[in-house]
Amino acid sequence: KNRCGVEKERVSLYQSLKAIFLHIDNHEKSLLSNYDLSVARFYALMHINSHPGINYIDLSDLMLCTKSNTTRVVRGMQQDDLVERRGNPQDARSFQLYLTSKGESLFKEAHPEYLKQVDKLMSAFDETQLRTYTKVSQHIERILAPVVINVGGDK
Repeated sequence: KNRCGVEKERVSLYQSLKAIFLHIDNHEKSLLSNYDLSVARFYALMHINSHPGINYIDLSDLMLCTKSNTTRVVRGMQQDDLVERRGNPQDARSFQLYLTSKGESLFKEAHPEYLKQVDKLMSAFDETQLRTYTKVSQHIERILAPVVINVGGDK
């Protein structure tokens, strides 16, 4: 234990996970800046492309952020003509999100390069390592996801 009574191994693992996240995030930011996209905007494009007509709540769940943050991101994307919001025919109180032709074009341009970058980064690991690290990371995600579900104060 350290001076604060916290297990050193826990702090070490946490710092390692945070460093991994920051390395990946920096790679994504660098790549996506070539398309004038933030990481959040790219993931919104990707999820809306995969789920045309998705609502704000489901998009927020996929993006692992609050509905208010998703709304802010989508609003900016609407202003840039990347996303359009339509009324939900089954529920007049909610909206469905779709990519505009400009949003589709941008996604089709950026996504293949994103996949190439992922492949390049992950090619440093052999098949056995990939399987092992995938199992471990999925286990960590299952443990941590319920803990951080309500970060940001939205209920």
